[in-house]
Amino acid sequence: MADKNKKIKEDDIAKGYGNFVQFLKKEMIRVSLQRPTEFNVEEIKLILLFDNTQKMGYSKKFLECEKIEKVYGNLVFGETPADRALTYACFVMSIDGKIAFEDSHLGPLIARTNFLDPSGAKADYWILNMLRGISDGIIIGGGTLSEHPDYTGTIFDIDIVNARIKAGMPIAPWTIIVSNSGRRIPYKNRVFTDKEVPILINTSPEGFKNLEKEIIHPYFVIDHSDLSTVRKQVEDNKEKIAVLVTGTDSSSDGEILFKVLKAMGVEKVLVESPSYVHYLMGKGLLDEIFINTSAIFVGGKCASIGWNNEPFTSTNHPHAEVVSIHIHKANFIYTRYKLIYGIINKS
Repeated sequence: MADKNKKIKEDDIAKGYGNFVQFLKKEMIRVSLQRPTEFNVEEIKLILLFDNTQKMGYSKKFLECEKIEKVYGNLVFGETPADRALTYACFVMSIDGKIAFEDSHLGPLIARTNFLDPSGAKADYWILNMLRGISDGIIIGGGTLSEHPDYTGTIFDIDIVNARIKAGMPIAPWTIIVSNSGRRIPYKNRVFTDKEVPILINTSPEGFKNLEKEIIHPYFVIDHSDLSTVRKQVEDNKEKIAVLVTGTDSSSDGEILFKVLKAMGVEKVLVESPSYVHYLMGKGLLDEIFINTSAIFVGGKCASIGWNNEPFTSTNHPHAEVVSIHIHKANFIYTRYKLIYGIINKS
């Protein structure tokens, strides 16, 4: 009986992988005119200029992947928090800190319009894929999802996908949508129809009232009063969207979200929402940020991280320690930071 169950499990895995490969091929064809989908090691390989990981005590590797070693080098982290998921973000910026142009809010353009180094732009997008590949979940805002209807959270590097499968990780990370209002979440977007991608929506108590009226897919609400039961709740409702209601009134609670994610087995989370990154920094909940600098200048009042949030003050703001610096030619710099909180000017 044990052998029979093992064979059934192996067949299920093979079938699931086959379906995903077909899905990935379709994705690559669909985005071929928009984004790079073939990542040649020699073309995107980065040069390491500074490495602070040993001094910082980083030694934890989340994914064994030869492609990552060849392109980026030794991608290691410190210990994950005991009671919540580890969080990190990744954005490409101009040299004046802008993440989009005024005439187009598509973030990838900051990299793709660096006409001096198109391969550096591919390396930027590959780093995002690398971080998706090591992650258990990806956070995106409802507004960002509306602006990017084709978003699926897909990992487009098949070598990284294969490394995940070899490591026993799910083919796709969770897509975690944060929306305080619970309104105008684009439920007809592709991410909601791709069965390979599990979805969780985190909203506020007031937002849940709106979500109930608008959601068009089967869902269940996670009871997080006892964290020890969360994983079973999720396993018992695999075909449904998970909804997590946290916080008070119209504000959700990121700290509770990350504790619930930890209880679900989601240990590492990539944050792709600029406004939510700013919110997490304000709560001391963002652990690291990868900033890829495209050597172009945008100017004006264009978007930056947290541009529509309440700014930090001159006496109380997050600090950071440089983890590593990479370069691609002389037109892209890829910097990784560890966030440090609670440092206040007392003078």
